[in-house]
Amino acid sequence: MSASDLLYKEIIDKIETPSASVLLIRLLIEEGKTEIAVKACLKALEIFPDDMNIRRLLAETYFSQGHLDLAEKELEKLAHKIGELSSIFKLQAKVFRKEDRLREAIKALELYLAHHRSDKEATQLLSELSSPREEEQPVLPTPTLAEIYYNQGALDEAIKTYQQVLRDSPDDAKSKKRLKELMEIKETGDQRKNTEGIVREQKLKFIGILERWLTAIESRKDVNLVQQA
Repeated sequence: MSASDLLYKEIIDKIETPSASVLLIRLLIEEGKTEIAVKACLKALEIFPDDMNIRRLLAETYFSQGHLDLAEKELEKLAHKIGELSSIFKLQAKVFRKEDRLREAIKALELYLAHHRSDKEATQLLSELSSPREEEQPVLPTPTLAEIYYNQGALDEAIKTYQQVLRDSPDDAKSKKRLKELMEIKETGDQRKNTEGIVREQKLKFIGILERWLTAIESRKDVNLVQQA
């Protein structure tokens, strides 16, 4: 073990805050010291087991090392924790609705339904908020809304929504590709896709999704701390 590695090990043993742990782990990853980064993550999680940023860094490091089974275990723990916290978006949507901030309410519901697709109340509320009102401009369709329709088995609605998205944004390559996939599913009459392929694709994208969720959740925590102060 090199002198710098020994120094890092000594620092890891003395860190007392999660934020300092995150800074050190990121530095180790940037320097390519992934093995030490893993040890730093595990050590930090012994002290701060509920810190999602540290666990996310551990999952990312395992993923970069090719340890997909270990990365998956850490992601499952994160997904469970995020699922528990995601209920805040439903409440946030109700608050935005009371304040007549409809676009923000729709966005919050889309985030909530990404984890709670079977919630009929939230689905109905999203449908109500997305319906045009008198003297109001219709709410623009989004790829997220299209995927919610698809996951609920409403293939025609998903296709229609993607078509509306592309009318407004004809250069949206991702939406073009997804619309083509949905049209092929409709033509063949097969709404089931290869499960293994879906799981692999979700694993590759999951870290980015977690990044957005964690940012949103942390911002809510900061707001709550300010309000309590």
